[in-house]
Amino acid sequence: MKFHFVFLSDAPVCRDNQTKILISAAVAVGTLATATLAYLHAKKTNDPIPAKWKKVGEITDLNCFPVASCAPIKRKSFDCHKLGVQLESLFDRSFIVTRNDKQVIGQHCPNLVLIQPKVDGNNLILSAPGRSDFVLDLAKLRKESNRTKIDCKHTQVLGVDAGDPVGDWLSEHVGDEPGAIRLIFYPYNYPTKGVPERDRKYKDLKDEDVGTFHGKSSFMLINQKSIDELNSKLDQMVKPLQFRPNFLVQGPEAFDEDTWKWVRIGENVVFRVVRPCNRLATCIFRMSASTRLVQRRLYARVRQRTG
Repeated sequence: MKFHFVFLSDAPVCRDNQTKILISAAVAVGTLATATLAYLHAKKTNDPIPAKWKKVGEITDLNCFPVASCAPIKRKSFDCHKLGVQLESLFDRSFIVTRNDKQVIGQHCPNLVLIQPKVDGNNLILSAPGRSDFVLDLAKLRKESNRTKIDCKHTQVLGVDAGDPVGDWLSEHVGDEPGAIRLIFYPYNYPTKGVPERDRKYKDLKDEDVGTFHGKSSFMLINQKSIDELNSKLDQMVKPLQFRPNFLVQGPEAFDEDTWKWVRIGENVVFRVVRPCNRLATCIFRMSASTRLVQRRLYARVRQRTG
C-alpha cells in the first residue's frame, strides 16, 4: 500500500450552483456510476459521476493558503473554484515567494511559515512576529500588465511582481538582501501552466486541474487516521497541517483514501481524485518554532511502512 494523500479536482456538477464547503460537512465516496446523471460532464471526460454514495466521514478542518509556504487562513466554510479554495477575491496559492525567478518554499526559508496572511476586501495583509504589518493593495496589483516568468514546480508560470516594498519586507523577514525576495501574484482566473511532463503518468490529471501556483492540483485532502498511522511509526510526531491540506477528513480508516476515485463533500461539491500527494518534506521543520529538524529517518520509516 502506498503512503499518500489525495489530490482532488472539482467536477462541475453542483446541482444548484452552490460551491460552499463547511466544517462538519459529510464526506462521501462514490460507489456506483451511471451515465445518465453524468451525461453533460461525461461528454468532456468520458468518466461518469457516481449516482450512489457512501458516507465515510466529515470535514474537521478547512485551510486556504493565499500565499504559498506561509500560514493558512482557517474558516468554517469556503467556496470552491476550478483554481482551488476561494477566499473573498483570492484563491488558494494566489501568491508565491521567489528568489531569482524561482519559487522559494518553506523547507528553504522556514521563517515563511510564520507569516500570517489576511484578506480584508481589496487588501492582503501580511503579519509576522516582531514586524509591522504590510498591506498590499490588490486592486492596484490587478491593474498591472507586466508579467514575470517564474519557475514553479517543474514548470513555468507567468505572474505579476507585487513590487519592491513588499519584496523588501519579505527579504528582511527571511534575513536576505533587500529586494532579493519577491512576491508574485497569479493574475488569471483559469489554470495556465498545464501538467508537468513528469506528472503526465497520472492519466486522470488534466491541464485544467493544476490550479494557480499549486504543486500538483487545485485541491488537497488528507485523512486524519492516515496521519495517526504515520505517527505510530515516527519518533517525532507530525500534524496534518504540516502537509498543507485544504481539507482534513475524520472518519475513514488509515489509507482508505488510496482507493477513492470520487469524493463528495456536503450535498453539492463533487471532486475527482486525480493523483496521490507525495508531499513529505514539509514535515522536517517545526511550524511553531521555525526550527529545522534533522530527521532523515522520516523518509526511511515511511518507506518501511509502505514497502
